[in-house]
Amino acid sequence: MTAARTRLERVRASAGIAQLALQQIEDELAGPADAEFLAGVLRELFDETDPQGGLLGSLQQLLTTAAKTALRTPIDQDDAEAAGCALEETAGFVIDSAGMRLHQATSTLHPQGEHP
Repeated sequence: MTAARTRLERVRASAGIAQLALQQIEDELAGPADAEFLAGVLRELFDETDPQGGLLGSLQQLLTTAAKTALRTPIDQDDAEAAGCALEETAGFVIDSAGMRLHQATSTLHPQGEHP
């Protein structure tokens, strides 16, 4: 077994664990919930006061690291830059678009604790 294959298998296992964790959160959401509970769950995904601290912040960091790695790959430099740019844009959208929409929903559901 090659080192690259072993690394990819570790990534697959980690991604599987993350998927199971997300499924657990989804299962919690399937039960009875009030607005405060739902807002609390959403803040675990994205909290405007600490954008890097939630789940979307972690995803953004992972995509940013992937972008940096793409720039170091031994492929045509133009291809590496195109891949890196696409990944950087994706990382930005995670916070700028999805994060802000989650914040809007969270604020609407339970505005207590929001900072002006």
